[in-house]
Amino acid sequence: MLWPILHQLKSKDAAIRRRAVEELCRKPNERAFRVLGAMLDDPDNEVRRLAAVALGKLEDHRRFEPLARALGDRDAGVLIAAAAALKKAPVELVLPALESLLRHADAGVRGQAAQTLDALGWRPDGRDEEIWYRVAKGQFFQAAGFGVAAVPALEAALLSGSSSIGAGVIEALGHIGDRCVLRSLLQALRSADPAICIAAVSALTRLEVLESIPQILALLRNRNPQVRVVAAESLGRLRAAEAVEELCALLMDNAWEVRREAAETLGRLRDSRAVEPLSGALGDPDADVREAAAIALGSLGDPRAIGPLVLALKDPTSGVRRIAAATLSRIDTDWSSLPEARAAAEELKPALHDNDPGVRHFVGHLLAAMNVAEPAYAPLPAGGASEPSQRSKLAVACFLRVLGDPDRDLRLAAAEALGRLADESAQAGLVRARADFDPDVRAAAEEALRAIGA
Repeated sequence: MLWPILHQLKSKDAAIRRRAVEELCRKPNERAFRVLGAMLDDPDNEVRRLAAVALGKLEDHRRFEPLARALGDRDAGVLIAAAAALKKAPVELVLPALESLLRHADAGVRGQAAQTLDALGWRPDGRDEEIWYRVAKGQFFQAAGFGVAAVPALEAALLSGSSSIGAGVIEALGHIGDRCVLRSLLQALRSADPAICIAAVSALTRLEVLESIPQILALLRNRNPQVRVVAAESLGRLRAAEAVEELCALLMDNAWEVRREAAETLGRLRDSRAVEPLSGALGDPDADVREAAAIALGSLGDPRAIGPLVLALKDPTSGVRRIAAATLSRIDTDWSSLPEARAAAEELKPALHDNDPGVRHFVGHLLAAMNVAEPAYAPLPAGGASEPSQRSKLAVACFLRVLGDPDRDLRLAAAEALGRLADESAQAGLVRARADFDPDVRAAAEEALRAIGA
């Protein structure tokens, strides 16, 4: 029966009025049209929103006029409900109001207005309307295609959207490529939202905005690990030498991915202050971090890392052992004859009895080649090959394995080192490396083959 519901709509209790309108949403009744129209002026926002929903479910053509009037409501929820209910309304009745809602402060209102305009067959007229329409639909990159003219609309969306909207807007602003966007990008670095902050860092890095370095540097202390990762990577791409000390401290971060990125970035910056911290990171509990530290030490090329890298040759992870061997030869092709290496090699001897057969095998070959210990596995050929030739053989074997590494820098270093060694046994591996997807690796392999005489 309708009359109890109509009676409840007159209650002074907003909760009772809400329940009554909800009932009319579930069971539309055209006899309630006038009352629902009046409820669009109710002091309670939720009552007005539900009244708009209920009116939209009626088949009475008279519903469009009160719903069009509701497009001037102050509440975003009411506006969204009214706009959604007007998809079949006469265009001339609702067009001006819906167009103005494309610039509303609430993202949901903008989006619903754009949907309703689409349903009515409307198309934007002119550049400004097109920009605001694209922004309302969340098509931020299409809007950014209009260049500087899109900045006001994108900045307005930035102030009023959710996390995902804010991050999308920042990315789009970063692609405009004009300094007029810097104010918004720099402000976004202070956002408490990690997604927005990360998008801002990426955009400023892509634009190579060096004045952003102090703020990005501060993000190394952000409590979100992904923000710290992106900030560390950004500082490397911006060649921020002032970040070295904080990046070294980040090698002790509680998040492994942050430690790994700190090591990789220190490798890019190639600052000698990082040698000792990176050497310490060779003992990190995470194998990915240890690999990154070994690669970074190769980029630094400092002989002080030779001792720690020799000790890393007994690492339980085979990838770390291979990278450490490649890095040693990258620092000095005759590394095994250096005092630092021989001192560290003495500490490797206990690894000949390691539980891991891979470690025993690797260390046994190494110590035998260095003439530090008798080989525990794969003894040297009878006849007494010279120590230098054995070291060369070991280095060639290590570098040939590294030619298949996923890291491009390591493959390049391996190809260059094999060229310096000029050992014919590397020919087959270098021929394969000529098909590498990286042109620099292919060129280095070709040069190495020429050095061999192949």
